[in-house]
Amino acid sequence: MKKCFSRRLACFWLACILLLAGSSLVAQSGPGPDAAAPAPQDAKPPEKPSTPKIPRPNMGDESALQQTTFSQAVADALLRRLVHGMQGHNLPQTQSMFLAERLEPNFEQHMEAAFNYYDSFHLYYKIIQLSGEGESKGTIVADFDLESRPQQLEQATHRQHARLRLEVERVPSAHGNPWRIVAMDPEHFFFEY
Repeated sequence: MKKCFSRRLACFWLACILLLAGSSLVAQSGPGPDAAAPAPQDAKPPEKPSTPKIPRPNMGDESALQQTTFSQAVADALLRRLVHGMQGHNLPQTQSMFLAERLEPNFEQHMEAAFNYYDSFHLYYKIIQLSGEGESKGTIVADFDLESRPQQLEQATHRQHARLRLEVERVPSAHGNPWRIVAMDPEHFFFEY
């Protein structure tokens, strides 16, 4: 009699375990095909892939670039305009930042070749030192990080870092941007590949 009771008790517990396991499987599989799915309460639309934001020209930059003497505001405006031109992949705007005839021979051809080879530029800078404030020319020493992505996806992204010394001058121009980069050391940093 004890054996029979033990077997029944064991069968009872086994049935309970199977019943619990089966009900948890049904709960995990969700409602049947006839049941309406509840709407998620915190549903968010799928996010778009993020694209880097290109800074818009600052009107303060425009007035700073019209100043007749070199200042911190002129240096900031000049470098922001350079970043905007390169990150916007805008060759004419980038060309307008340099006085090519004062730079190395073929400087503009190197720039055009780089714009044709690379699909995008990401340029970051930090000004370290300025000199020549109050004059019609000045020097900017800044750390630059440049990431250039080729048009051919199988090609590797080109990354480089340098501390550049940029000489800038106020040069009369019909294009409205009198401040230009007239010398750069190292000279090949921006458009090298």
